[in-house]
Amino acid sequence: MSDLMNLYHRIKPDIESRLEEFRALWREGSDSDLFAELCFCICTPQNDAHKAFSAVTRLKESGLLEHGELERIAALLQANGVRFHNHKAASIIKNRSTFFPQTKAQIAKIIQGGGRICVRDELAAQVSGWGLKEASHFLRNTGHGEGICILDRHILRQLAGYAVIAAVPQNLTKRLYWSIEQAMIHFAGKEEIPVDALDLLLWYKEKNELFR
Repeated sequence: MSDLMNLYHRIKPDIESRLEEFRALWREGSDSDLFAELCFCICTPQNDAHKAFSAVTRLKESGLLEHGELERIAALLQANGVRFHNHKAASIIKNRSTFFPQTKAQIAKIIQGGGRICVRDELAAQVSGWGLKEASHFLRNTGHGEGICILDRHILRQLAGYAVIAAVPQNLTKRLYWSIEQAMIHFAGKEEIPVDALDLLLWYKEKNELFR
């Protein structure tokens, strides 16, 4: 049995528990909860995930996420260590006008419109501040992560370590993203690990924790 499979069996209950939390967010979460998750996925690129989550949580609790002006949102992001705070705040404001307060209904309409990869690509096109990685992240964190991959730098390093890819790419174009995604899906099948679980497993190997 491979070292990866050994680790998977050891932490599988924790992975399954976390994936169930994500599914519950979609089932039971409010529009406010889902919009906060959307904004978290705006803030994570080029930032520490814990800092991004803390910042968005404070924005939500203070009411700024739903009603605050750009300057106040940017200031709170900056105070919580989120880099590119002005750009992230502008994306939050822009998406708020489109996706809030009917967040779940609008996302559900997109999800119902096609296969998971097509849905991911459509979300990446519609949500300001998102690319394929961020759209994949949101879908996984709302229980819709089957068959798609979150190719952040941590996952790419692990994929290179397992020779799934030759090296971590300097630039991740859409075409290259799709190519690496298929390689990761093939690797998941070979290891007999669901793709959404494999993402958490590889993250755990990098960071020694299960997060978001």
